[in-house]
Parts: sequence; C-alpha cells; structure tokens
Amino acid sequence: MESIKRIWDDIRRGENIDLYVAVPLALVIGIVGIFGKTSPELITSITLIILSLLATSLLANRHAVKELSKKLSKSSETFFFRELSETAFESDFEKATDLWLVGVSLTTVVRVHYSIIEKKLRAGYSVKALLVHPEGAAIEMAETRVYGRANLERAKGEIHNTLRDLCDLQQSTKGKIEIRTIQNPLGHGVIAMNPETASGMIYIQNYPFKTEGGSRPKYILRAKDGQWYDFFKKELYNLWEHGVEWQCSENES
Repeated sequence: MESIKRIWDDIRRGENIDLYVAVPLALVIGIVGIFGKTSPELITSITLIILSLLATSLLANRHAVKELSKKLSKSSETFFFRELSETAFESDFEKATDLWLVGVSLTTVVRVHYSIIEKKLRAGYSVKALLVHPEGAAIEMAETRVYGRANLERAKGEIHNTLRDLCDLQQSTKGKIEIRTIQNPLGHGVIAMNPETASGMIYIQNYPFKTEGGSRPKYILRAKDGQWYDFFKKELYNLWEHGVEWQCSENES
C-alpha cells in the first residue's frame, strides 16, 4: 500500500511519469516475448520507446542535480559571507558577558559601544581587547592595506586614542578588562561573545588589501557551526596568547 501511495503521489505531482510508463511497457514486452505472441518489429518499436523514456528521465535527473548543486553552492556562500544584521549584532553585543575585541585600532567599536562596555565592566563581566601595537613594523604593514592614501601617523593616533579610552574604562570601573597589543598586522578583526559557551558567537570582518568597500566580507560563526567556529576560536586564543599586556600607567597618562 505504501508503494502504491508513493506512486500515486508522484503521478499527481507530475514526477517520474516516464518511468511509470516505461516499467509496464518493459513487463509487457517480456511477457509477450516469452509466449511469442507479437512480432519482432513491434517489440523493437516498444523497446525504442522505453529507451527514449529512460533517456528523458536521465536528462531530467541530471538537470535536477545541477540545479541542486547551484543552490547548495549559493547557500554555502550566503552562510559564510552574508551581510550581517546590525540589529542582531547590537543585541548580541549587549547580552555578552564574556567579550573579546580584536582589531587593528578598534576605533569604531569602542567609540560606539563605550557606554555598553562600561556597564559590562561595572556589572562584573569580562572584557578583553587586543590591538596592533601603535609603534613598529606591524602597524606599518597594516597601514599598507588601506585603499587610498595611507597615513601612518593617523593610524598610530587612532590606536593610541582607543588605548586611552580602554585605560580610562579600566581606571573608572576597576572592572575585569584586559588590554593587550600585538606586533602583527592582523588579517581580520574579531568580536567574540561568550566563546566558551554553547551559545557562543564570533563576528569576523576581513581586512582586504587595497580593495575598495572597507572591511569585507563580514560574517558570523556560532558554536553550533562546529569545525570553523572552533578554528577561529583557536586562532583568537593564539593571538591573545601572543599579545603583550598594555601598561596603562606607563603608556597612557
């Protein structure tokens, strides 16, 4: 009964009709051939019809597989490189209790979310910030990526300003904020939220080389994504371990 129902559903949807025609025809040929009740010419004609139906079915399946492959490819690209929802990002940022910030200067994220970061620290939440060191080869290399006119002094100034903001937060809140710098130009920026939990998220923005459009693509990985989430989380921790603690009292007065 299940097989009959499946066949009837296929016919109603207009699927596999060619095969449902070919199979009975093949059975008819086999039966009449056994008993010799028909001419060779008729058998040949029916055989050609069956072969035509099978060829049609194979072509249809090939086109279906090709279309499915295109959709899967597009879906994969969309998953990794979709434009992020600003609303979702703001909501995730506010809810994070363990926040990791990694970027060349972190100018925008710290300036825009200064009050939120301050509230987190006063509430006892953890914040870690890693920037490119404002002096040395790393910031010089990072600035060569800029599309348009490079300005090393401006880049250094932006990092120093962010470090001052972070140091002010450290002093005013006495909160759990750790600040480090690294002698590495960084290939991408990261904002990780509760990375060790089942609901962890890692927002990533690529730093392109002299390509217009700013930091793109921007994409998000969640703990449930498995392999690639674990990969970028491990890299995040590697970067942090190679960073050096920024001494606010000595460097930013």
